[in-house]
Amino acid sequence: MVHSNTYPNLMDINDPKYDINVREYLKRMRFVSDNGCQTIMLTGTAEPQQNKQFLATFALLHQQIGSPFTNIEMQTTGMNLDQNRDYIRFLRNFVGINTIALSINSLDDEENCRILGQRLIVSPGDDYSPADVSAPLELKRLCDLLRDYDFNIRCCFNLTDKFNNVDVQDIMNYSKIKLHANQITFRKLYSSNDATEQSQWIREHQITLEFTHNLKDYLKSKPTIGTTAYGATCYDVDGMSVMYDMDCMGKNPETDVKKYLILRPDCKLYSQWDSPASLVF
Repeated sequence: MVHSNTYPNLMDINDPKYDINVREYLKRMRFVSDNGCQTIMLTGTAEPQQNKQFLATFALLHQQIGSPFTNIEMQTTGMNLDQNRDYIRFLRNFVGINTIALSINSLDDEENCRILGQRLIVSPGDDYSPADVSAPLELKRLCDLLRDYDFNIRCCFNLTDKFNNVDVQDIMNYSKIKLHANQITFRKLYSSNDATEQSQWIREHQITLEFTHNLKDYLKSKPTIGTTAYGATCYDVDGMSVMYDMDCMGKNPETDVKKYLILRPDCKLYSQWDSPASLVF
């Protein structure tokens, strides 16, 4: 499930057809559940936790259809969550989220924050907006809070050149010892052929082939614990489930199984992140 400005937001309570829109939204939630899906991922083009009203609405709608999604996850950078115990409690106990999947761009908090666009230091006389002065994200502090509320923690490492000179074992130790992660996903970033700032940045900061070869060799030395429906192998690394996702956008499925069904704020289902033509209904 994704909340995005690319598609019209018909789930706005001020929309004149809100009653109809809610029924259409529920219809698609039921369709996905009836087709065997038990996991729902809350994500978006912006941070999903920034829209508390939407999360509360989702939780109430989910209860209305009998709470069929037994596993609720949220993909986030963790921004503004590491010092907000009350909000974390809301996510766990009201929304019902079981797993927090943390998008991580560097093992260094300062560098991770810079990539996220968060300023760490504001000097007197600087021109800045109020958003610039928020406390820098500290992943250990956040994960300590998440453990207090018994979340599953998944570290999702966005493979860019920031990891070129990092040893794979160091990433494992960082995840297990510092963040107490339960799962790890190494994610090869997808870049379309367009000229958007995001795609250009990804192309300019690609991970080296040497790192990916080292990662694959490392994982092959570990016992396997299963394969996902779309063909990715999961490995047991020191009690953590570890996976290398080479197709995070679901562009090259190895089976006929769709990797995602995406419920957009226009109350319609899609099977591709970047194509309105992938409309299911």
